[in-house]
Amino acid sequence: MIFWCEKVEGGTKPFLNDVEITQLQNELNVQFPKSYIEKLKKQNGGQVVFNAISVDFENTWSEPDFTLHLPFYAMESLTYDTYNLYKGILPEWGIHGKNMIFAESEGIYWYYFKFSDDSNNPSIWCLDISDVSNHLVAYSFDELLTKLYVQKSEPLDLDDVFVGFPTMEEIYEIVEGNDEDAILEAYSYWMTLRQDIKGLVRELIKKIEQSDDEDMLDAYAMYLTEMMVNSSGSESISFEEVISLFNKKSSIVNLNAQVSRLREEVFGG
Repeated sequence: MIFWCEKVEGGTKPFLNDVEITQLQNELNVQFPKSYIEKLKKQNGGQVVFNAISVDFENTWSEPDFTLHLPFYAMESLTYDTYNLYKGILPEWGIHGKNMIFAESEGIYWYYFKFSDDSNNPSIWCLDISDVSNHLVAYSFDELLTKLYVQKSEPLDLDDVFVGFPTMEEIYEIVEGNDEDAILEAYSYWMTLRQDIKGLVRELIKKIEQSDDEDMLDAYAMYLTEMMVNSSGSESISFEEVISLFNKKSSIVNLNAQVSRLREEVFGG
């Protein structure tokens, strides 16, 4: 079965590194699914030939009266830097335990392995931040592969997906406050809405420059990296300037994963 798109988006993908696989498995005390590793040996992340995954629960993406599904376009590379880049996302939304993100779509749907029940055969879950819900997608990676398909109908309009989100005025008010947890959540909504990108980039830069808190710096840097790579953040500041900013905070927090991702975007490979 053809799985990967022939055209690789986002530059050359890194080769799968056996040493990093062992390092990650030892750190998580798990075994990655055999079929998952086999896919990544052929290509370590990137666009797939599918665009949807069949699900059995109501969600914020499927059109009424159509087959229940979620978007699924690509998988992340399996590297230690990628793992470090994404490992803080699930805890920010109240999901803890032995987990690892391996794919995302639309900046809203985060797919991850849940190893808590079985360290050798994780179930597949999806965090939907548009309504802050969490869903079982498949009982194994092999089952997930059987659920992927090409959805030809038009997806639900994103304006409908964002019903229930705070307004931009409310987000601006929250980020001017002092509740760090609320501020991080507001930034997540702001990123998802993709409005006033330049304003969000300015806010994140200001927070990184002013903060001396390791956890907050890590979160702000992750958000800014996401905006630079997947949005138009580079219209406000260059990749080189962001890398320099992250390096200035190296005495407080290790941002090497974010720096590596930014360098890969600039130089490829």
